[in-house]
Amino acid sequence: MKNNVAPTILCSLFFVLTTLAQEMRPIFKGEDLDTFKIQLADQYVVSESKASNLKSDGISFQNEAQELPEFMLQPMKISLKKPKPFISAYTVCEGRNLDYNVMTLSYRTSRNGRSWSDWKPAIFDGHLEQTSERIISKMEFLDKKSKYVQYKISFEKLLKDALISDVQLFHYSPGETSKKIQKQIKENAIQKIAKAACSKPSVVSRNQWGAIPRSSAATSTVSHLIVHHEFGSNTSSDWAARVRSVQNFHINGNGWSDIGYNFLIDPNGVIYEGRAGGDNAVGAHFCGRNRNTMGVCMLGDYSSITPTTATQTALKNILAWKADKENINPLGSSFHYAVNRSLTHIAGHRDAGCSVCPGDGGYATLGGIRNGVHVLVSNGCSGGGTPTPSDTTPPTTSISAVGGNTQTGDFTVNFSDNDNIGVIRRYYQVLEKYSSSYLANRRKGFFNENFSQDFGVYDVGAGTWSVTNGRLNQSNTASDNTLWSSYLIQDSGLPYLYEFAAKLTSTTGARKFGIHIMSSEGTLSQRGNSYLIWFSGEDNKVRIYETVNNVLYFRAIADVALDNNWAKYRVTYSPAFGVLQVWKNNEYLLNWTDSSPISSGAAISLRTNKTAIEFDDVKVYKFRATNSTLITAGNLDTNKDLRTSNGKIKSMVRDDAGNWSTPGNLDIRMNFSRFFAKSLRNTLTLYPNEVTDRAIIKWQQPAYGAVHMSVFDMQGKPVAKMPKEYMDKGHSELDITPLTNTLSQGLYLFKLTSGSYSETIKMMKK
Repeated sequence: MKNNVAPTILCSLFFVLTTLAQEMRPIFKGEDLDTFKIQLADQYVVSESKASNLKSDGISFQNEAQELPEFMLQPMKISLKKPKPFISAYTVCEGRNLDYNVMTLSYRTSRNGRSWSDWKPAIFDGHLEQTSERIISKMEFLDKKSKYVQYKISFEKLLKDALISDVQLFHYSPGETSKKIQKQIKENAIQKIAKAACSKPSVVSRNQWGAIPRSSAATSTVSHLIVHHEFGSNTSSDWAARVRSVQNFHINGNGWSDIGYNFLIDPNGVIYEGRAGGDNAVGAHFCGRNRNTMGVCMLGDYSSITPTTATQTALKNILAWKADKENINPLGSSFHYAVNRSLTHIAGHRDAGCSVCPGDGGYATLGGIRNGVHVLVSNGCSGGGTPTPSDTTPPTTSISAVGGNTQTGDFTVNFSDNDNIGVIRRYYQVLEKYSSSYLANRRKGFFNENFSQDFGVYDVGAGTWSVTNGRLNQSNTASDNTLWSSYLIQDSGLPYLYEFAAKLTSTTGARKFGIHIMSSEGTLSQRGNSYLIWFSGEDNKVRIYETVNNVLYFRAIADVALDNNWAKYRVTYSPAFGVLQVWKNNEYLLNWTDSSPISSGAAISLRTNKTAIEFDDVKVYKFRATNSTLITAGNLDTNKDLRTSNGKIKSMVRDDAGNWSTPGNLDIRMNFSRFFAKSLRNTLTLYPNEVTDRAIIKWQQPAYGAVHMSVFDMQGKPVAKMPKEYMDKGHSELDITPLTNTLSQGLYLFKLTSGSYSETIKMMKK
């Protein structure tokens, strides 16, 4: 085996150790570095595919080859002396026209050079800043007893004119952190928990964790706080050693002057000082555009899992300190030159567009992190990270109608909204009275259901649903995806407020429930395209999921305390900006922004998982930008907000501290002139009787209840149907143009059913 042949292999251990000694930094027990630079022309390739071509300047690839390139290097001896507590390993490939997206690095290890482990991937990853001339693998952690390692590189597709000239192999043992230092780190963690977060939380200094000394970096005023993950192992017996490994990786692998992050946090919530130079040191972490940022790295890999609660708490504390110090609004955004646009003040590395960091699991927590930092800063960071909002005064809202409480047609209402600090969000709702219940025109985006009566206008799937004592009950604890849904058009393009009350009756088990909003089809298993806001008493979390083509995808997570008491749950969504925000009562829990927001929906849906629960007061409000709104009204006209003789206008507003008002309320009486000069018998009428652009049906509704409308061809085959409607007793009229527009020319049968009343008429579509 060749492992000391010059100049193709350069061992820089002596240089590194000399540098360390010169800088008077102690070497930890077992610390060592082994570095090789392999010029591929020196025949260190022991196996290659026919698509590979070993040349004098490296290994290239035949563009016309029928197979994909792959080559294997000789086994290499790891020349580290008694490494502790692990070996960190990474590679650097240099050449031209390289693309990390289609390259895969694999490795295997051996203790004796004869028996080998299975091949493991060590991918060239988008977490790092790669170029077409130099790409770096992620850092892998090898057992300290590993003596040999072998690498191979494969490609998922051919790269035109690509060449790898050399491969550099780095094997580093960070050494064992002394018990004395580990004790200091543990004491720091305890002290940090006890301190107020707007003071700088306790931080393990560079000297404590064993940083290679570096001169101070340039500084800049921080305006944006950037969150990262290390993309390494999620377990370690010595996290200070991990931090030393990161610094070694950044200096020797990336070629930086120092560790790239300003701070690092381990899964126990311990914070480590990063780059030298003070709080405003310009790091190396944000796609080469690092000025005006502070980078904080969560040690571990959060591609799919969620950072620990301790990590998130420490992250909130360090960000709250910096946000308070620099007067940064944790929920706000402002211009940053890295993206040449507005950037959220607490952002992920991926928001710069060059990385997937901090992973899907890490990125999903940022909404909760922003909110937690906001709450801390707003309250002077008192309460050890879980403060009670200092502004607990809710806003108020009231309503009056121009012309009084009795109207004859469209009318204007004025809203009076007040708060001790300021109202920032305004919503309204138009209700219609049917018998003794107030409902709403779902075609106009309003919804109101207090479950005083079961009108039967909702779709019920899995589960056992019933209306008892004015509440909707789901009592099935076996079904993991129950379904109650309602047709609701959500296409205004303006924000919506979704609200429901719930009380868990299950005391054990999953205790999971939630609501789908903006659903394209409420009767599908995952509700088509939608957002699911999902509460779990099993782990006291709230999650946001997005369903795309009826497939569920996790998006965000935050903590929430759930018990068996009634609570009010609120969700706001802005289709224009993709911003989802979640509250329990007045507690702001979570937000998430969809970069490709759903612009419209046709249903909402309640859902549970093996959980018994009661629901009540399901409501949907629409956004209003001003204190004056036009309410459209017309007797039984489906295109109007208010279609019945009695109605209500309601208002809800929120202040910046997350306090919600009690609903403002205005009773309205409509004095409509009747469409019918005389009473009709149970005769269904369609006009025009030859349908072209618009179609209206009229009939005498025998009693309030659900109305089902379907179209059949002349052979009795169903071809179309309208969403279920609810109508009050008496003269009734509906616009069915949305249904007839789906039909081609021809003769059809139109059927209307409501309770025991059913009638069918012929329909000609021209």
